[in-house]
Amino acid sequence: MHYFDKEHSTIVARAELIEKDKIAFRVFDALKQPNLPTPNIAPRAGDKVILNYLYDRGLIIAPNFKTYENIVKKHPKIEWMHPDLFAAELSKSNNPAPTKEDFKNFCNRYAVGILYFAIKNRGYFVDCYSLKSVESENITVDRTKIKLPFYSRLKEIESGWFSFYGASEIKDYDNYYTNLLELR
Repeated sequence: MHYFDKEHSTIVARAELIEKDKIAFRVFDALKQPNLPTPNIAPRAGDKVILNYLYDRGLIIAPNFKTYENIVKKHPKIEWMHPDLFAAELSKSNNPAPTKEDFKNFCNRYAVGILYFAIKNRGYFVDCYSLKSVESENITVDRTKIKLPFYSRLKEIESGWFSFYGASEIKDYDNYYTNLLELR
């Protein structure tokens, strides 16, 4: 955050935690408007860095309702966006296998800062913009009735007409999200 004076400021970059005590600056595109000029200001000494931006708003990717419900109860201080919103976004683009770009676009559109992935018996808090795990915890994942691509109340997210032979569909929940997040 760059301050021009006591009353005027602007966001000039997005900070990404690389390792303890080390950050990298990235382009802040969450408020990108094609009809407005982009400020040409680089971060500099005296600017304010806000870490964990919007980490109080999240989205849970879980294999079923029971697991989803347990995560919501375990983390009541986070305002969880319902996965139906994300499923609806994927449905509009006929994409039943969410990509990193799909998650980033959703986070920008709904002002979400953290994603929570329930994979195997671990819960991963993942930064929306870098898609890097920032914390993980042991959880119990209900292995019955896994819903693909993730729990939502939408009956199905259909593939696009050009997605031949189900190439964009998820076959194995744990394997897909482990690979997407590069958790190996």
